[in-house]
Amino acid sequence: MIGKVIKSKFTTDSNLNSLFAGRVFPSVGAQSQTTPFAVYEVINNTPSRSKDSDSHIDEVDVRITLISTNYSDTANGIEYVRSAFVRMREIVLDVAVQSCKFDGERDLFSDDERYFAKQVDLTFRIIRL
Repeated sequence: MIGKVIKSKFTTDSNLNSLFAGRVFPSVGAQSQTTPFAVYEVINNTPSRSKDSDSHIDEVDVRITLISTNYSDTANGIEYVRSAFVRMREIVLDVAVQSCKFDGERDLFSDDERYFAKQVDLTFRIIRL
């Protein structure tokens, strides 16, 4: 469900699309993938249950990893992700996002493959329609 929101934003947001050209993948990207690209994974999905019904709101923790051979691509990418997602309140492809908050970021580097990466953690509140 959250994958539809992430893929859509990477495609429709002009800054994200200009940098990543829609190259965002669930869980893993191909080793031979053109850079820069992004990979997202759901870290946790916490439902807000009530006594009488299933969850109406889920909190979904997502980690997006931005990968490039150029450090400035990943640095710019973090700003684009924050601009596109943080504080969003909209329905994207039938997924109702009530809010999104920024939880932090970290730098990574792969000596073997000579890639720079940045990870950004986000928490989405999803209203279950």
